[in-house]
Parts: sequence; C-alpha cells; structure tokens
Amino acid sequence: MIPEAKIIEIRDRASIVEVLSDHLTLRKVGRNYLGLCPFHSEKTPSFTVSEEKGIFHCFGCGAGGSVFHFLMQYDHLSFPEAVERVGKRYGIVVEQRRQPRDGREAEQRESLFRINEKVSAYFHENLFGRAGGKGALEYLKARGVDEKAARRFYLGYAPQGGQGLVEYLKREGISFKDAVRLGLLSDRGAERYGEKFFGRLMFPIAEPGGKIVGFGGRVIGEGLPKYLNSTETPLFRKGATLYGLFHAKEAIRQQDRVVVVEGYLDVIALWQFGVAYTAATLGTALTPDHVRILGRYTKNIIALFDGDEAGRKAAARSFEIFLEGGLLGRAAFLPKGEDPDTFIHSQGKDALEAIIDRAIPLADYYLTWLEERFGRSLEAKSQIAQEVKRVLAKVRNAFEADLLIRRAVDMLGIRESLLRAPMPGAGAAQRAPAGGTPPKEAPLTAREDMAERSLVCLMLRSPTIIQQVMQEGEFERLVSPAWCEMVGAILAEWKEYGEVEATRFSQRLSSERAAEIAGLMLEGEKIAEEDGERMAADCLSHLRRRHLRDLQRQLRQAIRRAEEVKDEKTKRERMLEWQEAVRRERQLLRQRHAAKTDIR
Repeated sequence: MIPEAKIIEIRDRASIVEVLSDHLTLRKVGRNYLGLCPFHSEKTPSFTVSEEKGIFHCFGCGAGGSVFHFLMQYDHLSFPEAVERVGKRYGIVVEQRRQPRDGREAEQRESLFRINEKVSAYFHENLFGRAGGKGALEYLKARGVDEKAARRFYLGYAPQGGQGLVEYLKREGISFKDAVRLGLLSDRGAERYGEKFFGRLMFPIAEPGGKIVGFGGRVIGEGLPKYLNSTETPLFRKGATLYGLFHAKEAIRQQDRVVVVEGYLDVIALWQFGVAYTAATLGTALTPDHVRILGRYTKNIIALFDGDEAGRKAAARSFEIFLEGGLLGRAAFLPKGEDPDTFIHSQGKDALEAIIDRAIPLADYYLTWLEERFGRSLEAKSQIAQEVKRVLAKVRNAFEADLLIRRAVDMLGIRESLLRAPMPGAGAAQRAPAGGTPPKEAPLTAREDMAERSLVCLMLRSPTIIQQVMQEGEFERLVSPAWCEMVGAILAEWKEYGEVEATRFSQRLSSERAAEIAGLMLEGEKIAEEDGERMAADCLSHLRRRHLRDLQRQLRQAIRRAEEVKDEKTKRERMLEWQEAVRRERQLLRQRHAAKTDIR
C-alpha cells in the first residue's frame, strides 16, 4: 500500500498533459487540450484533457478520470503500479507499505522476473553473438524472418550441448533452485542439473507489461517435440498467456481489433507485413482466459483458422470458449493447406486483411455448422435444439442469450419457450431467488435522469450549489438510486475537505465512476456561473415534484388496499396524506411559474 502523503505528492507534482503526451498528440483548444482517443477509433478528436483540473474525458467512448486512471486503462496497470509509473517519471521514489508476507512474495516474483530477463539476454547473445547461433539464424532467414523482427521479438538460441545455461547461471550467481522453479533446469539429484531447452530457437514470452514470464523453443532441424514451452511456473500459465500481446497492444488499440493465431512465427510474420494487431495462443486451443485478457483491449476478437475440416471444427468449438470468456467472437478462414505465416509471405498483407475483414460472427457459424453436422430432419433439429440449449447455459449476458435464442428459433422453427430454460448467469442472474432480494433497479433513461445529471454537474461546478443540496436535508428521497451514490460521495468530499478537487475525488472512485465524474466536470465548464444557481433551483424543484408524484402514486395504492379490506381508518389517514402531497406539488408548480414570470 502506498502512503497517502506520497500519492498526494505525486499527484500535485504531475502534469496530466505531460504524461498523456507521452502516449498521444494533444493540442491546446481554449483552456483545455484535445486529441484522438487511444481507447477507440475516431477521426474527429473528442478526447479532452484539463490541466487545471488534472482530469481527462473522452466524449466519444466515455473513458475518463485522473492521470492514474489513464495509465491503468492504457497499460492495464493496478493503481499502485500507475502511481509508481508517474512517480518514476518525476523522480519521486515510491515505497509501498507491505505486510511482511506480501513483501517477501513480491520480492520473490521480482527475483524470478530478473532471472528470466538475464536468461533471455543469454539466449539472445547466443543467436547473434556466437558461432553456435549461425544455424538458427539461417533457419530464421529460410522462414522469412529478418534481423529487425528477430531483434524486436528478442529471439535467442539455446545451444545443443545442454550445459551452456548451467555454466551461465553459475557465473552469474543465479540460484539453480530458482531456475528449476522457472522450468529452465531439471534437478537430477546429487547437485546435477539438466537443461530443458537445447538445440532450439528461443522465443521469450512476455506478459502485457513486457516482463518475461516464460519461453518457447522451436527445434532446429529434425526432432520432437517440434515446439516446447515452459512448464507451469509461479510466473507462467500457458492457458492464460498470449505470445506477442506486449508488442501488439498498441496496434490493437489503434485498429480496435485483434487477430488470434496459433504460432510464434505466425505473429512475427504478420508483424513484419504490418498486421501488428496479432497474438498467439502458444500452439494450444483458445481458452476463456485468453478471451477475457484480449477483451480488456478490444471486443473485436477474430480467430484465424485453417480452412480444412479440422480448422472448421475448431472454429465451431471455439464458440463455447468465447461465450465462457464473455464475448461472441468472429472467425476467419485461410485457404486449405495455408497457415498465417505461409499465406502472408506468398499473398501479402492486403490478401490476408481481406480475409480478416470477411470474418463471420461465430454465433452464425456455429448454428450453420450444427445444421451441417446433424442435418435438417426432425430428429436432427431436435438434436440441434438440445445442443443449442446446452451451450446457451454458458451465456453470461442476458441480451446475448436473447439474440442467440431468436437466431436458433428462426433456424429450427421451434417455440422460444423450449430454449428459454433457466441459465446460470443469464436468466438466473436476472431473477430474484425465492425469499431473496429483488434485482437491482434498471438504469434510468436519459430523459428520466437528466435533472439529476444536471444537478451533479452543477454541484461539481460550484460550492454554492453543493450547499444548496446539503440544505435540502435527506437528498436520498429526491435522488434515484442510480445517482444517490454519486451525490453522497460529493457531499462527503465537501464535508471532509471543504472542496471537491478533481484528481483527489476521482481517485477515491471506481474507474467507471471516475470517468463519469471527469465528463461531468468538463461539461460543467460550459455553464456560466451566474446561470448555475437558477439551473440548480430548477433541478431541485423538478426532483421535489417527482418525489411528490411518486408519493401520491404510493398513497393511491395504499388507499385501494384499505378499501379492499374495508379499513376506513387507514383509508382516511392515507387520503389526508395524499391531499397534502397534491397541495405541496401544486405549490411548487405555482412557485416555478412565478419564478419564470419574474425572469421575463
């Protein structure tokens, strides 16, 4: 945990314009800065940065917050990592307060990362600086990999002898025990160690932040297995790691899509030809974890398959994987006998991107594949319906489930009710359990919450309006649940500090709330200060009238219930309360009319 005083020091020292300018081009327009949003594709700048307030907001996609929020979203950092990154830029050393155990574990992980970095440098030096790497360089040349790409992806070579790494680790004073933990060595007992990789072209595997978590090795010449990956280690999980993502993430953001392939050389070949938005699954099938990781960068994930029967079967099976990962996904198919590496070398970038552009939704492909597999007889349709129902149980999004059901109904010609079985995460998530709490109220429409949005915007603009709301008393009765949390947070910030300072306030909120706050603060700049109080009074008047109308409706229901059970006493009491609510609403309407007349 970083001490609060250190966060404040970094926040006050940092210039949000300077930090964001490291990643995108900004130009001054009026009091703020504008640029193209790095989080979605756009041609007209809608990404606004306020140096004065220390916040940013994109009016296109809704991203926003403080300088820390930007780095958390842009580089997928945790909050402490983002604070450390900004601190480092300004020469401020950040020391986190850690529990003893947490500190030891973090130090051990960093130590393992450092070992991987040194070993990667050793393999790289073998490839380019020693005679033993000549055969590997010739192999790369034959595969069309140039030196620029080989250095960019930090490729290396593990010598054939099988003891070079052991000697290197000994010279560097690196623990053999740690090297065994990282899957680089095997412990043969009696202080004898064997190397896992030898006679192989080496591919360092980095996590999205650039730290090396493992290695893949491709045999030079004949030998099995052709490819060998690091074993599962404290740093490396094969089913949750993607090769090339570190190099691809910027292109993925720019293109707002990612192409998933299977091999290391596929990624490198596509990068060489300018298709840099590519990542590989380390030669394994796609997993839900892969989908979730890629989903942090873009929702447009295209899996590239071979055009043979095995590739088409893999595409159909991947539909379930995408569903479990929370996305629908698309599939693109290469001609039979081609893989991404060979195809782009023979046909070029334009031909490959034409195939990618024609990618089809996996949902459509899956249903078509089922029909081809089972046929169109009544019995076949029954089998397809059962298969669809099984897969739908994995859908976690109720809207996606509804669309898929309708698509299946159109194809099969059966009743929707037969497919709308209880589904964990979809239907079940939307229904309240017996005796449990009801589902949360749906968000209000733009028209319904306009008064609250405007009021919050004005509160962030002017301390006077915050005081107006505080004088209102129990604001919870006026403000809907969708906005109650935000109004409460603003009032709490005001009570504690006597002001609502943008970067400090947004820092205490979730990324989603911080983005909303940043947008509202920038919108508030457009409101003239002399108009603010009048607008706030209008908003509060509207919310009071809405509250009284809701109260009247509840009282009318109570009166009807009392009539049904012939409870005259309760009926009279509720009638008097209803009349008082009507009187107060009319009074508010007269005041509003009088205020408008005075303005004229």
